[in-house]
Amino acid sequence: MTIMRLLLGGALLLAAATVHAHAHVTGSVPADHSTGKAPERIELSFSETARITALALQREGQEAYKLTPPAAAAARFTIPVPRLLPGSYTLSWRVVSDDGHVMTGTLHFTVIPSPEKGSASPGSNHCI
Repeated sequence: MTIMRLLLGGALLLAAATVHAHAHVTGSVPADHSTGKAPERIELSFSETARITALALQREGQEAYKLTPPAAAAARFTIPVPRLLPGSYTLSWRVVSDDGHVMTGTLHFTVIPSPEKGSASPGSNHCI
């Protein structure tokens, strides 16, 4: 019976280590499901070093806008975004952790109209 308990205990520890080996988001700016002014950049923090292999930002009712993923692996990323119009957005990503596991995720946030009245000036960043 003792050998069986040791084997079962070892299997449970291995399973727990495998679950924690995947890179998952530990924080973001803006926060998931938040509402506020349009961010100039999005920050993503992961539980471990990862490499972002795909990034897309989609405004509700429109096609996704592909963003250029950062080149280097890190645990924290700052991603510049184009000027965002009011609306609901979803940022989707795919990362590969150091151990080769691929994880996907999303961040949802809503941009409210700015109190400033004015239009984009010529040569301003792309709007989505």
